[in-house]
Amino acid sequence: MSDTLRIGMIGCGEIAYKATGQSVTDCPNATIVAAMDTVADVAQSFTDTFGGDPTTDAAEVMARDDVDAVLISVPHFLHAPLTIQAAEAGKHVLVEKPIACTTGQATDMIRACADADVLLSVLLPNRYSGSTVRAKELIEAGALGRILALKFHVAANKPDSYWTGGYTQRVQTDWRKSKEHSGGGILIMNLVHEIDAVRYATGLEATRVYAEYDTYLTDTEVEDFITVSIRYDNGAIGDMMASSCARGGEAGGTRIYGSEGQMAFGRRLRVFTENDVAGLENGAWTEIETPRADGRTKLIERFAEAVFNGTPPEVPGEEGRNTLDVIYAAYRSGETHMPVCVPTYG
Repeated sequence: MSDTLRIGMIGCGEIAYKATGQSVTDCPNATIVAAMDTVADVAQSFTDTFGGDPTTDAAEVMARDDVDAVLISVPHFLHAPLTIQAAEAGKHVLVEKPIACTTGQATDMIRACADADVLLSVLLPNRYSGSTVRAKELIEAGALGRILALKFHVAANKPDSYWTGGYTQRVQTDWRKSKEHSGGGILIMNLVHEIDAVRYATGLEATRVYAEYDTYLTDTEVEDFITVSIRYDNGAIGDMMASSCARGGEAGGTRIYGSEGQMAFGRRLRVFTENDVAGLENGAWTEIETPRADGRTKLIERFAEAVFNGTPPEVPGEEGRNTLDVIYAAYRSGETHMPVCVPTYG
């Protein structure tokens, strides 16, 4: 294998075209050699912009000797079968979030890649954002003391057209409206990023959740409002509220409350601490400048390094499943109107 990871794109729709294709292009140790989409014009326009050979056949991409890894960017319900197909073809796999629609599907993906001795990683790029990286450093330095509570808030106002064509209207499809095909609404599509970033920054794992959700203003099978209460393994409590039909536009942010301070995520990182921590003012709020970074490019770069070095990826399939566990438990709770325990793995 060369020192450049040769990637075959599987799916060239919205997120691939507006984000991931450019991230691979910017990656110093990866390149796109092929790109597949079931719509020929979509595959062609992608390769016109980012390079590689277009095709409408995923098997053709997976059969190529010059493809080291595939990057799967398709509707959620196709993540599992395509990952398993790629593993059986001997290709390493990067898959967009969420790893799958269900934890059972995620486990099947992890097992298939392990059996084939290929790497599986999940594109959860918020772990590499400047604010998340700095927050993790400050938490580990004791800025917050013992973490007591967490609050997540995501409020968007998605237009009706989003549900059939995304924000870009690049591909017309109705998979986002289907619970079976998407796995859910605002929680699995968007709040997944905040859940994963906070898991990474704090090291805390949810043990029990209780959720209520409904579909109020959107012609879909999936929720457009959800609230979730959480208990964490250190005893901390959490609260989530997310909406895709919040009139008035986007708002939100994440807060972490500790015995010695508080941290606020949003468009910026702000920290209050009563401890002596380098870079922070004791007893006051400090606004922290963090570098702007393309988390996708960094994640792809680190994945390529793992392939070259024969080491586990930094965001393995198990991490994608652990984040999905919280989401999946919340959906089960909303169905049963009972608290649901989040699974642990030995």
